[in-house]
Amino acid sequence: MVKSMVNVTYTWDKESISANGSDQANLLIEWGYGAIRKRKGNQIPKTAGCDLQLQFIPENGVSLLKVEGVRLGFKRSEDGERMLVHCGDVRRGKYKQAILTFSIPAHPSGRHPVGLIEWSWRKPSQERRKLIRTDQLYINYTHHLGLLSVPPHTVVEKYIKLNETPLIVKKALRMYEKGEHERGSLILNRQADELLIRAARTEDMNYLEEAELLLTLRNKWSRTFGSFMIHSQKVLFDSLMSEDDV
Repeated sequence: MVKSMVNVTYTWDKESISANGSDQANLLIEWGYGAIRKRKGNQIPKTAGCDLQLQFIPENGVSLLKVEGVRLGFKRSEDGERMLVHCGDVRRGKYKQAILTFSIPAHPSGRHPVGLIEWSWRKPSQERRKLIRTDQLYINYTHHLGLLSVPPHTVVEKYIKLNETPLIVKKALRMYEKGEHERGSLILNRQADELLIRAARTEDMNYLEEAELLLTLRNKWSRTFGSFMIHSQKVLFDSLMSEDDV
């Protein structure tokens, strides 16, 4: 296996899956370069590598269904045997995350390979792409009900839940723009309530902060779009009155 200075961690949402196979197994991947740094003022971290790519080469029957993360591109090779994920540039001290969702076929009990991941990039000011890291993915197959009933990994579960926010916000915004303010508010409220419940159960402040963000957005949009509707109705009323006077 090729190893590099790019740090990568892999975390399955479930340590074990059914030996009968799984239609959805989620893998959290975090990658970055160097020690984590906080951004100072307007200083932009230096680029360590350009156009980082993750290429997944599956074992027989395994399929990468979707990829969720910030500004990621995902496509299959022409023969459908390889899946390529574009992960953007890598900056020193900055880390990114993504969720890869797989469909995995049945397999005898035990630890078995799922596929191979190859990482490649271009060094700044260079055109040639270089293979910088390869990792073999494994997962444990079992019939043991005790292992299968273990709750999902909290870190992976949290990332999946928080990653729903952008889609929820877009859906709610469409409702507000169409004048369906109650539906838009309900969409934001429902997601915020779920996050507040998780915050109470886990004492994780990230859930609470996300819920507060959604509620603040709901209040702001309710005022903004509500004021716009009242103004539009007033303009229409004044126009009709003017026509009657004429």
